[in-house]
Amino acid sequence: MSKRMDDLKNKIRSKSVNSVHSELIDTSLESKNEGKPKKKKFEELHRRDTFWIENGLKERLDKESAENGRGEKTRIINEALREYFSTNN
Repeated sequence: MSKRMDDLKNKIRSKSVNSVHSELIDTSLESKNEGKPKKKKFEELHRRDTFWIENGLKERLDKESAENGRGEKTRIINEALREYFSTNN
């Protein structure tokens, strides 16, 4: 067992390309990510807010979003606000 341990220690100390370090550390991913812009997270592009909404509008919003899936309320609210601000500026 000590012979194997000595061999391993010598490999670790070695500065050659065939050392244990080069086998353990994979740097292939580092060069692949260079130059590509990092995609921003949802939380970096959006802000959470609380507000009051009329009961009838809330029911319609819930029904519409349930039929069309996750993120639909956010899409509807953002679209409505864009339309409002584009016509009232």
